[in-house]
Amino acid sequence: MRRSALLGFMICAALAAGCPRSASAACSRSSPCIDAEPLWLTPSAGRLTLVSDTAPLPLGKLGGSITATLRFRPVVLNVPAPNRNGRDVNVLSHATDLALAGRLGIGNRLELTLVLPAGLYQGGSGIKGVTAQSADAITHTTLHDPRLGFAYALPWSRPALSAKLRFEAKLPLGNAEALSGEQSAVASPSFALSSRFGGFFAGAELGARLRRPSPFFGVRVGSQAAIACGVGYELPNPRLALSLELYLLPSLIDSGVARYLPAEWLGSARWTPRHSSGFSIGFGAGSGLPLSGDSGGSSFGVGVPSYRALLFARYAPRDD
Repeated sequence: MRRSALLGFMICAALAAGCPRSASAACSRSSPCIDAEPLWLTPSAGRLTLVSDTAPLPLGKLGGSITATLRFRPVVLNVPAPNRNGRDVNVLSHATDLALAGRLGIGNRLELTLVLPAGLYQGGSGIKGVTAQSADAITHTTLHDPRLGFAYALPWSRPALSAKLRFEAKLPLGNAEALSGEQSAVASPSFALSSRFGGFFAGAELGARLRRPSPFFGVRVGSQAAIACGVGYELPNPRLALSLELYLLPSLIDSGVARYLPAEWLGSARWTPRHSSGFSIGFGAGSGLPLSGDSGGSSFGVGVPSYRALLFARYAPRDD
């Protein structure tokens, strides 16, 4: 019964990805529906931040995290102006976000996941600032699209190599006018691998984000492949872990520009108290990688910040 219910959820969520929400009629070139946060923090974070922990959660076991993120200049467009170099418009100049994530073991190596992100404060001219210098600023507080999903840890998992199948559905409930929501649901299947050898650990996740294309000032943001990987080392005393991660979002459709590849790196440090059974705190920082071009004058993909910083606290039951 449990597996049938999960299969039904996956099918319904995948079908929902092709169905626009009722507000999508308002999406246009002058008011596009874009969630300008391409980085998806995994609700199954353990040793890494972008790549899911592959250890299964026992029945009734609960894990979770709270993450505060600061993004600097995630959406900057260059528009025509009397001077030769044009005019840079900070559509979204900065944003401070908070994300709550949880995971629940439901038995048979299965778990349910939930991510609830919100924008605590953001600044910028907003979409209308591209065409009118006197337009109202962007909404300061906003809600992003939540993500609901489940995962299955493969039974042949070992410390040297373990794997997990994951599926998430991003529900279009965020504020699209504040660059915090999609025009339709997003279906995201993925496959995660992780490995440990002594104090070293590594992980990789390959998946896709399947969505309806949305135009954004010359760029078509649609279905994407999702690639994330990371490596790190954990000291035994003190229990301090250092890691370096990277994600890439190659477009699966014609993006409308010569080069378009949202990408970002993130370095982080995580500390676990001596007598803790999974609780840890940490911080991280990173920046976008300039792998895009001809996208409104920016070398970053839509939403990729020039600088990012984050603080997190998480409880992730460990497999050791």
